[in-house]
Amino acid sequence: MDREDEELRSLFTTVGAQEGPPLGFSADGIARRGKRIRLIRRTAAAAGTLVAVAVVTVTVAIATNRPVQPVEPATPPPPVVTTTEDTTPNATETPTTTVTTTITPETTG
Repeated sequence: MDREDEELRSLFTTVGAQEGPPLGFSADGIARRGKRIRLIRRTAAAAGTLVAVAVVTVTVAIATNRPVQPVEPATPPPPVVTTTEDTTPNATETPTTTVTTTITPETTG
């Protein structure tokens, strides 16, 4: 080894034995800061979710805000006409029976 290596080695051994400068942080300070950052992030996430839900709700409300058409009463159904034919193989004429049924809505009062 040369002389420079020996000087560096002696310098490093003396530096390693000395007390270093004071640290600018402690374990308690790091824990407090971590809790504070976690609280801020959770609060921001909750607020962001709330804003997103509000935006979607308002958008849907505006998009579906159309005037409601009044409902008109239903019209009564048309009369039912049923035609039956009685076919008899020996008959000379085929009788036809027609039944007409008219359904009218009942009035309640």
